[in-house]
Amino acid sequence: MSQRLPARRFLYCLLQGDSFSPSLAEERTGLLLVDKNEPGEVAPSGRYDGKALPYGSAMLVLLDDDLEPGATALEPLRALKARLPDLRAVGVTGVSLFLVVAYEGQCHFELSPEELGEIAGLGVPLAVSCHPAAT
Repeated sequence: MSQRLPARRFLYCLLQGDSFSPSLAEERTGLLLVDKNEPGEVAPSGRYDGKALPYGSAMLVLLDDDLEPGATALEPLRALKARLPDLRAVGVTGVSLFLVVAYEGQCHFELSPEELGEIAGLGVPLAVSCHPAAT
């Protein structure tokens, strides 16, 4: 992904499923998941605050300009596509991509034709959120 004006991009995949175990997914796929919630864990906040979660969830970070400025999302997107069958086999039923762009001035960013092709090839929704960069 390249951009014309200063912007920071964060692309991640949200994985969810009633029987999805993020720990088992990491073990079987080798992917590093963050913000993991196992089914049945007591939620510390949110709509299930103090109650057992009825599903498992985790995030897979695909791109973070704060860690790797100007990096491309091609390889992480390809790795996700290759691992989707394995993730579905361990209970993932919901997969969504989220692109968050923190901008200065105007929210201008680009996705290369190759990146768009990889995203489309996943067959999952993509949500885009733009907000002013924190100073």
